[in-house]
Amino acid sequence: MKYCGYKVGTGVLLTMAAVTLAGCNTADSAKSEILYTQTEESKLDRPMDNQPESSYWFPEELLSWSFSDDEDAKYNVSTVPLAKRVDKKKVSLSNDTQTPEMNVVALSIMNSSTSGNVPRGMNTFDANVFSNWQYIDQLVYWGGSSGEGIIVPPSADVVDAAHKNGVPVLGTIFFPQTAHGGKLEWLDTFLEKDENGEFPLVDKLIEVSEAYGFDGWFINQETDTTVTSFDEAKENKSETKDAEDGAAEGLNKKHADLMQEFIAQFKEKKKNLEIMWYDSMTSDGKMDWQNGLTDKNKAYLVDAQMKPLSDSMFLNFWWNTEELADKELLKASQEKAKELKLNPYNLYAGIDVQENGYLTPVDWNLFTDKEGTPYTSLGLYVPSWTHSSANNPDDFQSREELFWVNAKGDPTKSTAPEGTQWPGISTYAVEQTAITELPFVTNFNVGNGYNYFINGEKVSNMDWNNRSMQDIMPTYRWIFTHEKENALDVTMDYADAFYGGNSLLFRGKMQKDAKSTVKLYQLESSFEKNTVFTTTAKSSDETELSLVLGYDDGSEETFKADKKIGKEWTTATYDVKKATDKVVTSISYEITSAKENDVYELRLGQLAITNGKESNVSVSEVKVEDAVFDEEESNYAGVRLTWDGKESKASHYEIYRVNEDDSRSFLGATPATNHYINGLERTDETNKTKFEVVPVDITGKKGKASKVVTMEWPNNQVPKASFTASKTLAAPGEKITFTNTSSSNTEKVSWEFEGGDVTTSTDDSPTVVYEKEGVYKVKMTAENKSGKTPIEMEGLITISSEVPKELALLSQGASTEASSFTNESEAPAFAVDGKLDTKWCATGTTPHEITVDLGSVKTVSEVQLAHAEAGGESPDMNTKAYTIEVSEDGKEFTKVSRTINNTAANSANTFAAQKARYVKLVVDKPTQGSDSAVRIYELGVYGVEGALK
Repeated sequence: MKYCGYKVGTGVLLTMAAVTLAGCNTADSAKSEILYTQTEESKLDRPMDNQPESSYWFPEELLSWSFSDDEDAKYNVSTVPLAKRVDKKKVSLSNDTQTPEMNVVALSIMNSSTSGNVPRGMNTFDANVFSNWQYIDQLVYWGGSSGEGIIVPPSADVVDAAHKNGVPVLGTIFFPQTAHGGKLEWLDTFLEKDENGEFPLVDKLIEVSEAYGFDGWFINQETDTTVTSFDEAKENKSETKDAEDGAAEGLNKKHADLMQEFIAQFKEKKKNLEIMWYDSMTSDGKMDWQNGLTDKNKAYLVDAQMKPLSDSMFLNFWWNTEELADKELLKASQEKAKELKLNPYNLYAGIDVQENGYLTPVDWNLFTDKEGTPYTSLGLYVPSWTHSSANNPDDFQSREELFWVNAKGDPTKSTAPEGTQWPGISTYAVEQTAITELPFVTNFNVGNGYNYFINGEKVSNMDWNNRSMQDIMPTYRWIFTHEKENALDVTMDYADAFYGGNSLLFRGKMQKDAKSTVKLYQLESSFEKNTVFTTTAKSSDETELSLVLGYDDGSEETFKADKKIGKEWTTATYDVKKATDKVVTSISYEITSAKENDVYELRLGQLAITNGKESNVSVSEVKVEDAVFDEEESNYAGVRLTWDGKESKASHYEIYRVNEDDSRSFLGATPATNHYINGLERTDETNKTKFEVVPVDITGKKGKASKVVTMEWPNNQVPKASFTASKTLAAPGEKITFTNTSSSNTEKVSWEFEGGDVTTSTDDSPTVVYEKEGVYKVKMTAENKSGKTPIEMEGLITISSEVPKELALLSQGASTEASSFTNESEAPAFAVDGKLDTKWCATGTTPHEITVDLGSVKTVSEVQLAHAEAGGESPDMNTKAYTIEVSEDGKEFTKVSRTINNTAANSANTFAAQKARYVKLVVDKPTQGSDSAVRIYELGVYGVEGALK
């Protein structure tokens, strides 16, 4: 018999009594079908070399891209189709200021950078787990930079979460201003036609959208201008006009005409894919933000024959300024839209909340008419401020509530704003729902966690994030009615959950037998005879948890549970036969505690509406597509797993390591048919790891597990030998210290020094003096009970009377070039200027390269690097892995030094003396984590002038 319990360090199962306490608290003490060994926190949170990466391109790169040639492409495919939402005009309004016709778009930073993003998360907690999808009609995945790429499709996890809630997602096409590294050549390439008058990039954009499963593109064309703000434009109107008129003699009407033609061709080929245009470039090819719909930008919405082009337009932010207030630009935009027979709610009035979030002052009188009806829809620029500014998960959720709902945390209490204060988006936006068919199951997961729970049992201590696993969260945050003095608050509880990473925690004051009712979900679904409604919960005190269903005729009905909720996870069932053939439009719970308690707690773990039938889910052909191992000791692996789930109706799949004792260690869950395991730790000496994939249906029922697939680890029982030398180029009589850097399983080392005053040693860090000129080899052997590994370096030490006591710095002020750099103020020349307040910085796809030209052939033996921390930045940004290469002619390079695990702010890299004019630094792991930006504050090449005799 297998028990539902945890493994302890001795390998002995917990007793049955302990098992019950440990967490197998499902309804009626149901036993788990799997014996779990609790997965420990990962010791490696940086990405391995084979981490799949979300896509980003420059125009030329996208032209050469194909799905079949991209090893990461399959990982970037969304698996969730766009859910149908209930018609906004049919849903009930929470307050009398909401306007169903008005839409909301969020231009949101869902990942902190353009590059380095894992398509479905990894073993870290931090992620922007936005869940207030009910208030937005579209999400623009905001990204793109001049150093990484300017065409950015959304990551798969964001599309999955949005589609589950009925929200379309647009990728970003971002042409930066020249002041921020923008290049007109990118725009020219984007707008190139072939011999048939077709735009090749139209087909590529369509191909990416359809292959990855998202819904269209946001086009932000701001090349070419140096004006970046309204204040800048206001302070120097003449310079602004010069920038607009000339645009550095680059941007012109031809660009504007081609862009309109490009959009028209895109929409002719794919009407169902959205194009949103940003109010920037005018129809005569000038950078002149209109801050509204005008005759200067209308051509991007309709052509001369009034044929529609872009589906919508995001209006620039300056309509909300004192200088332009008297123009009432949104009111004028509505009038212009009606004149053009366009829907004014396809215009989005931009509000920039990136810096101040809900502290951003907005003149709402410019947004609505006197009756409080918006002139246009609402466009929010970087509402992800709620995440980036938060101190912790609770703070994030609090900021989300204040931003999206209101200061009272109840959409029914929204009122028209006074002055410029933030009213909460629920003041104008109707709560929407994509729950239109059954079954419907939610575990209230937001998509990340510090642990993972399955049926109430904690199976993993590992941090994780995967927004593809986010459930549909409550529509209403939070609508309560209380009897007597009851008062409850709601938080996301990461400490306990029924399935996934969190539950809903209701906490507060409850009086005995006094009811508190919370309205959670809006829906539009017909219940049938076989409909089964269950709720899994636990509470500090015995609780009667009644179900309240609202119907489309406005009536409500209350259903008692078949059991009371107690201190362990309990699944209560409701007999909902009376709801048969009725259209249910809302779900509420009536909470009644059997005791008075000022610190009452109720956790909701699952809400399930099913037909009582079990699904037949399956999985086959599990494969280890690729595996890489850490270069140091091969104790960690990055593993790409794939499988066939085409015939399956699985909601998602659970991935396990199969242990030697036949227990399972949980590694992750995903709705996709592939999964990346980052930093998998070697746990035994078999040199093998077995994996298993288990399909799970929407109700949580597991199907038959896949056949086990085995991954082979490199044999690391024999130690890896390595060492460093404090100097390799020295004068006679100087001391040189050697340091053992062999793998941690090394038990002892032995040294042999040719030509030194010490010929042999068993110390970890011996010091040697060379009295005579010459070139000498060094040999070291690392040893343990499994064997020996020697390393012998011919010609490592050069001793010459021509070498000064201090080696010369040869690189300061030298000519440099790099594979890329972010902007002119972070160009490669700043890496050799002798200052620690300047740097070379490059982003995008690794490796990043910088080459120093010493001007003539010299003798070099050391390269010193000042990394991010040396310049005052975070230690997490210090360069992790890099290679140093040298060349005499700049064509043929020789590798002289390799570093794979640097964490220091400053590093000295010595190597056998070389004749070289060119020294190249190649960075393949720019930081300690997933950030792909390299930051080198100084690169110092040391040696002697000319060649030694």
